Amino acid sequence: MLFRIPRLYDSHTHFLATGEFASGLRLEDVNSKQDLQNIVRTNPGYYRRHWLLGFGWDERKWPASEQPHKNLLDEVFPDIPVFFARLDGHSCWLNTKALQEMNLQSENGILTEKDHLRAWDQLPGFTKEQERSHILQACRTFNKAGFTHVRDMSCTESLWSMLCEVADAGDLTLAIEENFTSHDMNDFETMLKLAKYARQNERPLLRAKGIKVFYDGSLGSETALLSKPYNGIRGGNQGRVLWDLADIENIMKQTWAAGLEFSVHAIGDEASHHIVQTARKISAQGALGRLNLEHAQVLRPETIQMMKPLHVRCHMQPCHWLSDRVWLLDKLKDLYPYAFPWEALRAAQIPISFGCDSPVEPSSFWRNKIALDESPKERIRKFTGDLTVVHAHPDKTFADSYTVIEDGVVKEINFNGKPLSLE
Repeated sequence: MLFRIPRLYDSHTHFLATGEFASGLRLEDVNSKQDLQNIVRTNPGYYRRHWLLGFGWDERKWPASEQPHKNLLDEVFPDIPVFFARLDGHSCWLNTKALQEMNLQSENGILTEKDHLRAWDQLPGFTKEQERSHILQACRTFNKAGFTHVRDMSCTESLWSMLCEVADAGDLTLAIEENFTSHDMNDFETMLKLAKYARQNERPLLRAKGIKVFYDGSLGSETALLSKPYNGIRGGNQGRVLWDLADIENIMKQTWAAGLEFSVHAIGDEASHHIVQTARKISAQGALGRLNLEHAQVLRPETIQMMKPLHVRCHMQPCHWLSDRVWLLDKLKDLYPYAFPWEALRAAQIPISFGCDSPVEPSSFWRNKIALDESPKERIRKFTGDLTVVHAHPDKTFADSYTVIEDGVVKEINFNGKPLSLE
């Protein structure tokens, strides 16, 4: 099967992390203390200054008798701080040295959600050479998968500055949109100021879009906010809220007033319902702007209906269904009919865009196609829209490009009027 996709778009990525983890320490096959001891410690790509970083551990692959714990890391790495991010990007595993340098407390060395994000923000910065290298590696990673357009959800001041340098040097092989993440009210003003500055200093291949926040967690960790309890190990658990709704209302108004988009990580059905209700409330007061729901993996029909008067777009990642399918029904039970509702959104004429959440999932148009093909067999409503449309950047004026993919293989990429090498 052959596809020719204009402006092939990964609409939800973590751009710099994609480049970093592509050249850094991968932990998918590290499942024991012995595996930790076998890690090559001399690779400079594994470090931020003197900190050892890795990505991709999954406690479900570890034996029950030897689960990830700071004591394991202390035995193997007693003298250097270690920061290992979980495969879903919502937790991290630190040793005692790392906790001490960050002045943090944790009985087992595992930090989740906001604590994880705050720890991530405390990591030493990359050198300029590392950051530039990771940008170019990210470009290669996305281009190799056929993508010409990406939307990044993790921009910082240093990343924006380096992206501008790379763009001015003519080395960008992607059209990039950037969003600045605010973790709480303490950093919102700084992030808003950065987003406004970036908007005034855009490049032809580099645009600033707005502010992004995390409102809930993930289904895998049972921290996404649901309207009914998980059928999981913690009885009665319905997930977590990471922001006060009054603060969400406040910063949504300020972001829209600045002419910027407001993007919200909302995976559970109750999380999305809260955000849509809040957007409806302030829209009725005369505040208007673009709302982006990131992931939207579980949506009730009434929430979808409430979206209709809003300027809302849902950014979804079908590939997450491939990873979640083994436990999704068991965790959600009565909410399962509302999981991965891409067809319900299409039928309601709510705009959607598809992406991959790289590096949490590999950036791949074909994996999303496989998910759409296979999910109806497990009672996910079949998507009847045009995959080439929802995977294309909606703005035809932003770097006219196209990609040809045949049976999962990228055959041709034309970016901004020029062919890109497939090597």
